[in-house]
Amino acid sequence: MDTKYTRKDINEYTHELNITIPADSFKHSYDLMLQDYSKDLDVKGFRKGKVPADFISNEAKDVLRLETFQRLAPLYINNVLTKENIDPIAPPEFKELPKFMENLDIPFTITVTTMPTFKLGDMKKVKVSKEKLTVEQSEIDSALNELKKSQKTKAKEINDEWAKEIGEIIGEKEIKTLDALKEKIKDALLKEKEHYQIHQMQDSALKLAIKECNIEIPQQAIDYEAQEREKAFVEDMKSRGINIDDFLKANNITIEKMRELWKLDAKEAIEADVFLTLYADSRNIQMTDKELDARIEEIKKQRPDVDKDIFSNLEWRENMKRVGRKEKAFNTFIEEILGKEYVDEHN
Repeated sequence: MDTKYTRKDINEYTHELNITIPADSFKHSYDLMLQDYSKDLDVKGFRKGKVPADFISNEAKDVLRLETFQRLAPLYINNVLTKENIDPIAPPEFKELPKFMENLDIPFTITVTTMPTFKLGDMKKVKVSKEKLTVEQSEIDSALNELKKSQKTKAKEINDEWAKEIGEIIGEKEIKTLDALKEKIKDALLKEKEHYQIHQMQDSALKLAIKECNIEIPQQAIDYEAQEREKAFVEDMKSRGINIDDFLKANNITIEKMRELWKLDAKEAIEADVFLTLYADSRNIQMTDKELDARIEEIKKQRPDVDKDIFSNLEWRENMKRVGRKEKAFNTFIEEILGKEYVDEHN
């Protein structure tokens, strides 16, 4: 397809494309649309499907012209994007709908947004503090009281006999005294705090790294991803037979607040995706075929119901490789920032 177009770069990531659909190409597609439309027309004096175009209303013709444009435009747009090596991060935006004049070319203008180019910052500047964790006696006492409320025991007081009963209930028969139970609770609370802390540290490290790389996502990409989240939400509600207004009311939230949260989530997700790709490129991190096959074997064990044909699908395998590569990049990054010994200790 030989497409007539011009390109104007507004900035590094915004590109304006003026594209022309030739009159003969538009007319050919439009005439086919007219023929298809006339098949269903029932006009007195004409056999069905043999109604001349003159008998089709101007309103219907305007709709058909628009539909013709909507079918043709993506073909010409994709052709130009391929020629110009432009990889959009959101659907193109039309400046305005073109005017459809008979036997004249159809020019139209779109704006395309691409991802800006970023450089990996100095990861040595990404520092996350590790706080010393402790468990207070009041926390242990609170846990003991919760156990007393939730578990039925013969012993009525919190003492050694009661602690022994609790040990048997929770499957810790080695607990024979109250002190032993307190120690078990202390260890459990400490592990819970450590688990929460390492996730907080990972999140903080990722946010600091993104800031160090000066990653700023174009608003068009954020808006598009947020809209996709909203579409998925609407489809999920429909499939589950849940009225959206009822859902919002039950959760004491407005659709405006949901959209605000979708935008925030979209922004953070894209930032993380861009950074991990940048980090993987910088550190030459790849997911090998051997690693992919191992991952597939895990999926087969966990999901024996999955259609086996998917595992040989090249597009699916490439997507799994991309996901696996980013996971490796994240793990390598966290080890670099927090230290491998610390990560191994808390995994």
